[in-house]
Amino acid sequence: MTASDRTTIASGWDQPDEFHVTQEPLGPRGVVLTVSGELDIATAPELRRRLTAAIDAGACRMVLDLRPVSFMDSVAMAAILHARKLLVDEGRIAIVLDPDSYTRIVFEIAGLPRCLDLFDALEPAIAHVGG
Repeated sequence: MTASDRTTIASGWDQPDEFHVTQEPLGPRGVVLTVSGELDIATAPELRRRLTAAIDAGACRMVLDLRPVSFMDSVAMAAILHARKLLVDEGRIAIVLDPDSYTRIVFEIAGLPRCLDLFDALEPAIAHVGG
């Protein structure tokens, strides 16, 4: 390994992707939230706040696009499950994940495909929630 290879490996490996949440309306009473970066104990409270605020504002149809998420922990999962609980019976939430991503594996290992609707692309998720 050359010195330049070591520099390339060393720079940035410990810098997490910047966390962002964007929100777009989805017809009446719907919202699409796109999350990017790392979704962990430090950032999950912001996701939970954004999900709760959307529901409190009247959203009952939600699409959560997690394709840009590079890491996710159990605190983030708890925030998503909390939002699902707040939506009550008539509410719908669809989660969009890349099929081969770390995040998808986390959802599957936790058994969440049994209680959340997971999609590989945005369009079918939007159709599922009625957008």
